[in-house]
Amino acid sequence: MATSIFNKDRFNNIQNAKIISDKAFYLVVAAVLFFGFAVNALEVFFLADIIFDFVNTGANIIWFYVIYFVLAIAGVCINAFSRKPLLSFIGYCLVVMPIGAVLALAVPEYSFGVVRSAFLVTALLTAVFGLLAVLYPRVFYSMWKVLFVSLLIALIWSLVAMLTGAYFSSGYVWLDWIVVLIFCCYIGFDIALAKNRPKTLDNAVDSACGLYLDIINVFLRLLIIFGDRD
Repeated sequence: MATSIFNKDRFNNIQNAKIISDKAFYLVVAAVLFFGFAVNALEVFFLADIIFDFVNTGANIIWFYVIYFVLAIAGVCINAFSRKPLLSFIGYCLVVMPIGAVLALAVPEYSFGVVRSAFLVTALLTAVFGLLAVLYPRVFYSMWKVLFVSLLIALIWSLVAMLTGAYFSSGYVWLDWIVVLIFCCYIGFDIALAKNRPKTLDNAVDSACGLYLDIINVFLRLLIIFGDRD
């Protein structure tokens, strides 16, 4: 048995939680993930014009980002600290909806070929790193601190490059690939964590939320890469 602190599942008190079967656990994870992606797809198809008009009206872009960060941060906190499946799911929805609004702004700006390529490569990378996590869970357990520090450095570097304008040159495409690799490793980490967690309904929702964020970030970065950093 792995000796990681996550084996004790310190972030989830399951004293009074009902344990479900492994099959039910993974079905819930898959269903919650599918729900999030379906909501995002609906936002892209039906709300893109509304969101675009809102953002491009006066100072609404500021309100857009304020609402985005408030909802996303609140959703992550609710999902992470709640011990009740329904409340965790509400937190998950608060994460999904604002990210869907960002996708509704971003996806229509790219051609169908770019979006399709980003989707297919994201699916392939998710499958590959998911398989690696099942085969070598201890490897992903051991790298969580390195992943956190690496992602923080990469995001700060990206922000500085954006502010200086250098990020939008083709010479910085390597930075996006590094971020893609980091989030792929996070996919492996979250799958390994889900595999070793006590199989409760709340943990299933929490695992789905973590995987959702990993996969969406991979997809968005691949959009930037395949779209020539537009």
